[in-house]
Amino acid sequence: MTEDELIEAIRAIPGLLPPVSPDVIDEVERVIGYSLPPLLRRLYIEAANGGFGPRDGVLEVADILDSYDEDWPGMLWLFDWGCGIWSVLDLRDPAGPMWIWDPNIDEELTPQNMTLAEWLAESLSGNLEKAFQTSNLIAISRRRASFDACPDELEYCPPECLADDEIIAAISELPDLPPPASASAVIEAERTIGSPLPPLLRRLYLEVANGGFGPGRGILRVPTGGAYRSREITLYHKIWNARPDPYVPPGLVWLYNWGTAIWSLVDCRDPAGPMWIWDPMGPYLRPDRLGLEEGIRVDRSRLTPQNMTLAEWLTEWLRGSFAEDFKPSSLRAMAVLRAGRATSN
Repeated sequence: MTEDELIEAIRAIPGLLPPVSPDVIDEVERVIGYSLPPLLRRLYIEAANGGFGPRDGVLEVADILDSYDEDWPGMLWLFDWGCGIWSVLDLRDPAGPMWIWDPNIDEELTPQNMTLAEWLAESLSGNLEKAFQTSNLIAISRRRASFDACPDELEYCPPECLADDEIIAAISELPDLPPPASASAVIEAERTIGSPLPPLLRRLYLEVANGGFGPGRGILRVPTGGAYRSREITLYHKIWNARPDPYVPPGLVWLYNWGTAIWSLVDCRDPAGPMWIWDPMGPYLRPDRLGLEEGIRVDRSRLTPQNMTLAEWLTEWLRGSFAEDFKPSSLRAMAVLRAGRATSN
């Protein structure tokens, strides 16, 4: 969105406070010793006195001075996410780079890899809030740290899919896996989800390990009644599916968190377990590719099919496609290429 489009979109939001006069902004800039980025200045003067952005919106002008910390010159605490986490605006650059203030991590001030304009555009679409709810600001920063691969740039040839028994045998040989889940634990997870798990996933939980296999730290597990509930598939179902406005359709289960505001989900409505991509901050293409009619450009959906089954997804991992150097920002391009391969076949 252009700056004019952002301003018009924010003007149309009902219930905002009226804008302030230029003299008020001049005084704020005099006191803090920095000019506001041109877009923020225009928004306060032409659109509204704060309240735009995620949730209750950015600070009102009167609150800017209260939030300004002289120990961090040129940095403006603009939006409070709660739990001590803030979105901070860099006044030293007219583009208004956004930063993350999070006292819960070692690097308290971390670049968000978005400008103010990009941050507001993602807020207006609802993508920023949904990405924050299903991950965190650091994960969003990682998502914006690298552009998506385009299908014509990706060297990718899908491996031949392994049979279920071959997948189970290969994963069984891996070291340091947790023990299998009990039948009662799997049944309880299915009851909570409201759908039976795909047979391959069910067998893996019962015969091999209760999660922990797959890329990175591995897929989530079924509940066992112990600690670390954050690694359980039912927790995220309760948070994001069992709500008045569920993020994904019934039967889709949050299976693997890529750590970049991207998730892989498995569709329990189909025994084959089709995989889906949850990517509210994507696609994110290089500026020189934005005008091209790429398949990856056309699909702006937060939730998009991966065009592979659970067996194919696990085969990709076992064959090294999801190694440590794999960029999750390639998942959309992989899906486009797999769809094209299926069509040609």
